[in-house]
Amino acid sequence: MRIRVTWLDRAYHGQEWPPSPLRLYSALVAGAGSTCMTDPQFKAALEHLARLDPPTIYAPTTIELGPTAASVPNNDGDVILGFQARGDDAGARRKTSKLRTIRVRHRHQIEGEGAVTYVWTPNSTTPDHRQGLNRLAAGLTALGQGIDTAWASVEVDSDRPDGLRWEPNAQGAHQLTVPYDGVLDVLEERYQASRRRIAVDGTVRMVPEPQHRQIPYRCELDPPRRRWTLMSLRTLEDGQWSAPGNAATAVAAMTRHAVHQAAQRAGLGREIIAALMGHGDDRQRILTSPIPNVGHVYADGRIRRVLLTAPLTLDLEIWRAVTYRLIGAELSPPEAPPAAMLAPTDQGDRLQHRYLGTASTWTSATPVILPGFDTNRRGKPRPQKAVRRLLAYSGIDPALVETVTFEPAPILRGAMRGADAQPPRHLAHWPRVHLSIQWRVPVTGPLALGAGVGYGYGVLMAAA
Repeated sequence: MRIRVTWLDRAYHGQEWPPSPLRLYSALVAGAGSTCMTDPQFKAALEHLARLDPPTIYAPTTIELGPTAASVPNNDGDVILGFQARGDDAGARRKTSKLRTIRVRHRHQIEGEGAVTYVWTPNSTTPDHRQGLNRLAAGLTALGQGIDTAWASVEVDSDRPDGLRWEPNAQGAHQLTVPYDGVLDVLEERYQASRRRIAVDGTVRMVPEPQHRQIPYRCELDPPRRRWTLMSLRTLEDGQWSAPGNAATAVAAMTRHAVHQAAQRAGLGREIIAALMGHGDDRQRILTSPIPNVGHVYADGRIRRVLLTAPLTLDLEIWRAVTYRLIGAELSPPEAPPAAMLAPTDQGDRLQHRYLGTASTWTSATPVILPGFDTNRRGKPRPQKAVRRLLAYSGIDPALVETVTFEPAPILRGAMRGADAQPPRHLAHWPRVHLSIQWRVPVTGPLALGAGVGYGYGVLMAAA
């Protein structure tokens, strides 16, 4: 069973994309309330819809346009009634021109036919509510904000709807609110409370927003999610410690050795430790990526943090057993006394959101090592082939990428040039570039591309 929503002007002004299932549910409730909410058929269909499992969503891509400002009336319009009661029409007009406020909206321009389809898995009683669901869909007038006029229909077509597939998934990076059993009563209580928010004596009561159920959704184009922990580099006396940006390989090697020792202290078996170190199954490998201080006005390019990542296929207990034992672990150069130690980062770390946040545009914070040469017989570069090979090497669906731009120089302040990088010997002969990627949908970090992943190269940063 599916509900298809189409916007009349192919524009959407809500905060999230795609519109959450609860937003659609609320729009259906509003449409029913504007017609005849006392009809028991409406209530039974809405309660049935809330008890079904969260739907799969098929949504087209959107173009997020710049914010637009509009002058709209504020909530002091009752003051005008006093002027009109005294017969002062001129004063009422002057006051009306002043009772305006600026409202900023963020517009999503919907590509294609401008429709989103919500697909529920029906149960044995769903056919009994088909007529009620049809009437609910017919009553929908808007989805998003008030200006997002739309219409809806119930469909039973078995073909795959158009658009990207968004499905409930524990590994998803997008939190969307969904209907749940009893949500209809919650919405009704909030509506009645908002009607009573102004008391007889003029007191205005606040109506709190209820805490609705949220679940993670994953777009079919999203890169695989990873476990991660960000740690800072400290001296043995717990002071600040840093390394130059071109020492990424050395810092990664010291951190990798610390991971090996932590795994041994955790009592893990030899096969598991070998997999953690990358000798075998990549689905359990822990990668170490030194993080440079780049991308802001005070950036100096030095390394003060290390990001450790692993696929979600690595058992959580093994991940915790290793990462917990890394706190206070010493980092030692070959045949030298310890130079630094690992410590947890502060919760307010100013760079954390740039490497681990969500954005549509990401750019390289360290040079990306291309996995091979992509030139024709005359030595002319073939950037499209280079991009395809790079994405295939990193396990990313090319359909997720809107554009890839190779930068002639690093665009982030403090970032290291490709020529200054000192990668491992087996990667030294491969091309090193900086690039920016525009994704078709917002992507959540951490992200790293290329053959230098795990050695401090190919780390991406979200656009500010």
